[in-house]
Amino acid sequence: MKKIVVCILFLLAGLSAVHAQDGGKAFLEKFYQEGAECWFDNGFLKRHLTQKALTFLHDSYDYDDESGEGLAAWLFYQEDGWDVGEFKEFLVTKVNDNTYRVTCHADFNEDTYEYSVVFGLVRVGNAWKIDTMEPGKGDIIVSDPGILNGSRWNISSLDYTAKVNVDRTITFSAMAEGEELMFRLTPNYSKEGEYTLSDEPGADGTNPFSGMPRVKFIDKYGTKLLCLYDQSGLLQHVLDGKARLEGEEEAKSKWDIQLQGYYTDRYGDTLQISSGVIYEKGAARATYEHIPFNGTVTGVMRISGATHLDGIWEAVVTLDGLTLYEVAEDEYGVYQRKGGKKMLSWARNDFPRFNYTWVILLNDGQFRRLKKSTLRIMRNAILARHGYMVSSPDLAEYFGSQSWFSPRPSNDDVFDELSLVEQLNIELIKAEEAKPDDERYVKEE
Repeated sequence: MKKIVVCILFLLAGLSAVHAQDGGKAFLEKFYQEGAECWFDNGFLKRHLTQKALTFLHDSYDYDDESGEGLAAWLFYQEDGWDVGEFKEFLVTKVNDNTYRVTCHADFNEDTYEYSVVFGLVRVGNAWKIDTMEPGKGDIIVSDPGILNGSRWNISSLDYTAKVNVDRTITFSAMAEGEELMFRLTPNYSKEGEYTLSDEPGADGTNPFSGMPRVKFIDKYGTKLLCLYDQSGLLQHVLDGKARLEGEEEAKSKWDIQLQGYYTDRYGDTLQISSGVIYEKGAARATYEHIPFNGTVTGVMRISGATHLDGIWEAVVTLDGLTLYEVAEDEYGVYQRKGGKKMLSWARNDFPRFNYTWVILLNDGQFRRLKKSTLRIMRNAILARHGYMVSSPDLAEYFGSQSWFSPRPSNDDVFDELSLVEQLNIELIKAEEAKPDDERYVKEE
């Protein structure tokens, strides 16, 4: 049995008289806070526990030494003495006059063990002592099987860390440009896998998702996702619990995938943009690197090599290809457009322009920079890739001109064939299309 060594330090002399309700709670908080990291002996416990509590502990737990180890085990372990791991946190709540319940959490492997002890307190002068004890129910709990304490959840360049609280809520926190971002999820016990999102109580951190009250947890096909919906039920954001890389590197990787492809420049030459390299006729002609701002990937990149694209540019994906805007750094470290630009045209009629929508989840936010007309094509292209027959004349004209498009005789089974990533990307794009123009930040001209 793994030992949790507990020290209970009370300086009874000198404690001022306080109201019973607040004083008893403060006494037990001190009991657990100071007892988690120190040594103690049985004699020390005897000085701070009444005989009733000592007798009860002695009868309830079989210990054969005078070190007080048995008493500590009873206080911090489940009743039958199994090891429940590392003590983490506790919550003290009032039951009635001078009676309090302490609910504890301890980490055991990847689970969190929750158990409780009910204490009856007695005043001794200006101080408190424990008069009675009663064990509560213990159980292995997790707020959700996939949302573990300390797990990482990525969105764009940010990584949120989850903290499972004693009351089974989950606190998420991240740092962005020196500002702490925080929000809390509360389980919706009437709907499995759903949560209510709210501000973190008493926290200084800002809640960036204050308009997203409903959260759905998805754990399947090797993915773990938190889908955030607004008041209208539209999917606005997705946090990825299985991201391969750290926040900034994950955002760079996704942006690379969106840039990749074959383009024709103004001289009629075909360029292939791969990960960090620009090829012409199969030969590497240049390299590029991303220039993030405070860890955020904004689309600014530095191209170096023997091409007319040498320089610093802001890359913007368009329906027709890629636009590179010439930029320069201002006094605040922000890159501003200077006026010059270069157009690269998409050169693969046999390959969908937005084929990456079935490869990556669009939670990096780059797609939000596109015009609504482009978003409409992007959303329908996900379906068209599966042979979906569009009915709108403009969409039919566009996809009819694409050699890769092969319509089916019926749309009946198309939606059943969509991958989870494709389904969520359609929802994300549709929500962006529904936004008023004055609430959008469009970069595409």
